[in-house]
Amino acid sequence: MKTVLLIPCTDRKRILPSNMLSARNLTAGSLQEVAKQWSECIHFASDRAKPDDLYCGRAYREGRLAADLIGAELAILSAGHGIVREYQEIAAYGLTVAPGKADSIQCKIPDEEWSSAKWWRALGDYAAASISLSEFFGQSAADLVLVALSENYAKLLSSELAGLDEQFARKMRVFGAGLAKHLPANIEPRLMPYDARLNGPQSPIKGTMTDFPTRALHHFANALHEGLLRGRSSAEDRCQVDEMLKGWTAPAIPVRKKMSDQEVISFVLDNWEKTEGRSGASLRLLRDSGNACEQSRFKDLFKLAAADRAKSKEEAA
Repeated sequence: MKTVLLIPCTDRKRILPSNMLSARNLTAGSLQEVAKQWSECIHFASDRAKPDDLYCGRAYREGRLAADLIGAELAILSAGHGIVREYQEIAAYGLTVAPGKADSIQCKIPDEEWSSAKWWRALGDYAAASISLSEFFGQSAADLVLVALSENYAKLLSSELAGLDEQFARKMRVFGAGLAKHLPANIEPRLMPYDARLNGPQSPIKGTMTDFPTRALHHFANALHEGLLRGRSSAEDRCQVDEMLKGWTAPAIPVRKKMSDQEVISFVLDNWEKTEGRSGASLRLLRDSGNACEQSRFKDLFKLAAADRAKSKEEAA
């Protein structure tokens, strides 16, 4: 059975983008103007790399491990490049459809014109290398397509998913948390029933909500590899996944103290030596100390703390 994996890109990259390929530096304009401007930037970029040499972090690594395990192709859903095949070379870039980020493309487009689905369509119109989901399914000629999605990417693909031919839709198995409300009627039955139990004490593949979709996909791929799943129908696969998760429990949710931005920054600086200046270790220590901070928020605050520390050292020199 030929299988293809499709996972979201990650903002964790091995190569920093040039100023030209950071969405924060684009000129604001209409949806079409910004899409054209961005597409020209990626077209003329010279330094390029394959996905394995560009993306990093656990979310991407889980997808790569799953693909290698079952001998599948790994393709990437990129808000900056479209659908990227594993053999393609693409420019390092900084662009996201997530609101509130420095490189959020939403900031460059008027509110009345914006939706992530509209951006995806415009990117397909202007980016020469971009292909539609239907074209991807046709080119891959896969029997089974495992698709990991965050909520942002489910919204991004909503229009294309709704228009997908039934012959392609029935090949899909979808993985992610909180997706049901974002998936069209033809795709919702393909959503596999992974939930908070994947992070519980019985799970062999615990992690964070950021990497939940690709961890769920990896667990499913392992079950295929071991013959516990056959991939013959989404209904059968849903039942089998339910059976595998039977007896698993969700993790207990600790009650943690919410911290202000300044409190988080001060915590990072006060514990810099203890954590050796590592973001992941700092977040774990903060949470183990009974405090709360969302992962993406902590990442931004950690950068501010590191900058403050560097500035203080320069002034003291």
